[in-house]
Amino acid sequence: MANRYWVGGTASWDGTVGTKWAATSGGAGGASVPTSADDVFFDALSSGTVTIATGNTGAKSITCTGFTGTIAGSAAITVSGSVTLAAGMTYTSTSVITFASTGTLTTAGKTIGAIIVSGTGITLTLGDALTSSGSITVTTGSFTTSNFNVTATALVSNNSNVRTISLGSSTVTLSFSGAAIDFGTIANLTFNAGTSQINLAAFASTLNVGGSATFYNVSYTFNGSSASAFAIFGSCTFNNLTIAPPASSGRQQLRMSDNQIVNGTLTCAGATAIRRVTLRSNGTGAPRILTVANLSAADCDFRDITIAGAAAGSAPTRAGDCGGNTGIVFPASKTVYRVTTNTDWSGSSSWATSSGGVGDDSNFPLAQDVAVIDNNTPLTGSLNTGIFNISAINSSARTTAITLVFAVNENYGSISFGSGVILSGANSQTFLGRGTMNFTSAGKTIPFPIVVQSTTGTFALLDALTSTQGVTLTSGNIDLNGFTLTCASFSGSGTSTRALIFDGGTFVISGTGTGWTTATATGLTVSGSGTISMTNAASKPFQGGGASYSGITLNNGGAGAITVTGSNTFGGLSNTVQPTSFLFTAGTTTTITNWNVKGTAGNLVTIGSITAASHTLSKASGTVSGDYLSISRSTATGGATWYAGANSTDGGNNSGWLFSAAPIIAVMAASEIGPDSLAANAFIGYAVTAAMAASEVGPDILAANVFIGYAVTAAMAASEIGPDTFAALVLIEPFSPIGVPGVYLIKLRSFTEHRRF
Repeated sequence: MANRYWVGGTASWDGTVGTKWAATSGGAGGASVPTSADDVFFDALSSGTVTIATGNTGAKSITCTGFTGTIAGSAAITVSGSVTLAAGMTYTSTSVITFASTGTLTTAGKTIGAIIVSGTGITLTLGDALTSSGSITVTTGSFTTSNFNVTATALVSNNSNVRTISLGSSTVTLSFSGAAIDFGTIANLTFNAGTSQINLAAFASTLNVGGSATFYNVSYTFNGSSASAFAIFGSCTFNNLTIAPPASSGRQQLRMSDNQIVNGTLTCAGATAIRRVTLRSNGTGAPRILTVANLSAADCDFRDITIAGAAAGSAPTRAGDCGGNTGIVFPASKTVYRVTTNTDWSGSSSWATSSGGVGDDSNFPLAQDVAVIDNNTPLTGSLNTGIFNISAINSSARTTAITLVFAVNENYGSISFGSGVILSGANSQTFLGRGTMNFTSAGKTIPFPIVVQSTTGTFALLDALTSTQGVTLTSGNIDLNGFTLTCASFSGSGTSTRALIFDGGTFVISGTGTGWTTATATGLTVSGSGTISMTNAASKPFQGGGASYSGITLNNGGAGAITVTGSNTFGGLSNTVQPTSFLFTAGTTTTITNWNVKGTAGNLVTIGSITAASHTLSKASGTVSGDYLSISRSTATGGATWYAGANSTDGGNNSGWLFSAAPIIAVMAASEIGPDSLAANAFIGYAVTAAMAASEVGPDILAANVFIGYAVTAAMAASEIGPDTFAALVLIEPFSPIGVPGVYLIKLRSFTEHRRF
């Protein structure tokens, strides 16, 4: 171990010797570069700018008493003891300092870079207040603040090593927009919060605990935005927990992944009715229990929150009920009216309790309310919804022009538009209400994506809806209510309980790319009859995830192929344009009830696999009748007879397909009428009756005039059945072509034979 004094003036502290280091203060240069065993001094006889550079081999300690020069640089350095800076020096270095042995850090008011505590059994102790431009990471060993205040980006200890953090009575201010406190792996961490005050001061500050931890006072202090995204991950205990309201109109939001305990006061009050705070679970429909001694929550919105403890039953002023809450008494739903020309949803005094009435901020619409925009709303320009928990919006009576500009909103009620409403904004609108949220578009094209994430709620159409964007179902229900919903794409993949209710309605998917995806169909129910029609002229995926669409017809309404993935069940397959294609994933089985896929002359419909292997199509019974198809790598099975049609092409590697026209089936029941005579009632197609008069022509020949459908005549040749008798009742099944000559299967009590008509 040796002492090393800087005598190199302005130079880099790296791995080169030069004349930068001396063995004594102000001594001759040329001493060896310091190592982790050497104490380093910058004193009154040192000068210049010292740049910590790559290649340095660290120091046992660094002392800057009397130094008036500058330490700069960004290369990391390891110190095996203490670091002492001086008030008279300049420190611009952003170097990460790793403390590998017990020592004290004294910064003399200088801002340093990130620090790491990493040494078994060591302790880093603060000698004064610490300001770091980076994070404080405790990997191994102990960090104690000695009651001094700390400012850094984050406090991190995310591993399973033995380690201790002690905050005493310090105020710790952390500015990272993310995991500002990151105890993601908390095993073997001893966290002593003392009586500390932790301020989380960034837009998206997160307290991340991989289990449970006890803090003292924690405050989310950032108020520079109306759309903050604070979070607590883990189950924590606090003395006091505070969420600051926004500095201007809007909302601050804290989401929680687990239950929390606040032994003192939970302060989540907004500043006014239009400067609000939201407390919610991070999972829709997954309540979080907050056991609270005292609750201060005026102008706060709640979603999936249970207030327990002494504060249970609190009735905060203007509390918003976003659903799933217990232990809170909310104001009753009210109807309010827009009454000013202000262009912001939260504009001052913009809401009244009567149409054209006097506005007041206290009437601001809460999540459980109804906001009315009618012809007494004087604004004729744009009304921006801002980033709020949006109530039901009723603008159905608005005939005067007004533009509604939708921000990134969470919607909790029904929405209806009037003839004068113009829609703007491509931001996602998420519908989270727990009841029925009716949507009346009044013929307006919807410019924003629609997300339904409502657990027990239902997004229900009251008229046809056309959107230029996609529709997503995360949880809850979408009810087409018999109407047509046209959108660029549909995404319903996931595991939450959710349902698509068609009620005779139609989903039209107009885009390509995403197409239709329910790739993970766990928890998904599809009910009612209806149609999914994919109309884009380019290729579009249908990722069914093996779901049952048993009442639904999948229709290709565009020239591009539908590429079907998953072993899905459909009520039917159909096409409304040709040529087009249905391509199935190799190795999957698609089960159908009805087949209505046909091409036309010169416009074949392709049936094939996405890759060079076979797929399977299955129908339990009956007959499949197609024509003008080009089929390859397709196995047709399930009990039905599969006729590709006389004009279809066998592309090879097929099984179960008959490349001929489907026959017309006739079932005949015979009874004796009298010698040498035949009489019958023939029910053809849709129960059309034809009278048959027969006479014997020769020993084994029977001729008849049969009037089928629209009096089309067919000649019949029959062999004699018995000595002198023959009678029949003829039923030809409805799917058969009417009045077309072909081969008919005739079944009698005594025999079955094919006859040519």
